[in-house]
Amino acid sequence: MNRRRHAVKTVVLAGALLAASAACTTQQARPARSTVGCAEAVVGQLPPALTDPEKHCLASALMVQQCSRAEAWLAGWGKEAADAFGAGDADWDDLRADRLGRDCAAADDDAAELLACCRRALHTPVPAQAPASPRSTAPCPTIGFPH
Repeated sequence: MNRRRHAVKTVVLAGALLAASAACTTQQARPARSTVGCAEAVVGQLPPALTDPEKHCLASALMVQQCSRAEAWLAGWGKEAADAFGAGDADWDDLRADRLGRDCAAADDDAAELLACCRRALHTPVPAQAPASPRSTAPCPTIGFPH
């Protein structure tokens, strides 16, 4: 349990340092001074009836525009870290949706257009990974050390 708390504290501290060092290069008025306040204000702007991936995508896009790109990254990873070590359900698909939202933020300033971008991006199939080569599944060769 102490290892988990230490890991969470380390992630939070690293994130806080990242957020503190990131310049806020937004065009819109910042809704709050702190990173947490900015994230909460953005989440409060989300329209009802969105799917979970749409919430992640649109929130990240709006955070890029109203807070900063670094804070949007931090909020996404911070939420998933909190889910992993808390009662939530950490999910790689949430982080993918967050990334797509950060990418959509460059497309338009209008929230409706951002949501349309998110929906297009979320419904674009993820490229399949290439199958592993036989060489990658072979055991590691020894380099002369005795067994």
